[in-house]
Amino acid sequence: MALEQALIAVLGAAESKGLNVKDLLGHASALVLGHSPYRIVDDPYVDMALKAIIDAHAKALTLKP
Repeated sequence: MALEQALIAVLGAAESKGLNVKDLLGHASALVLGHSPYRIVDDPYVDMALKAIIDAHAKALTLKP
């Protein structure tokens, strides 16, 4: 739960700073899918990480003022 809250807060901060959140999400997903230095898990956690990104973004959108 704490990690979900942290990710939602990061997405909210990016949105409130005027950053391109969709681009950020796409890049983050690519880092998880690729073998980047920021990927610290293997299957099945890759799919779970991608789902967490999508779910956190959906939740952040519902909280947007």
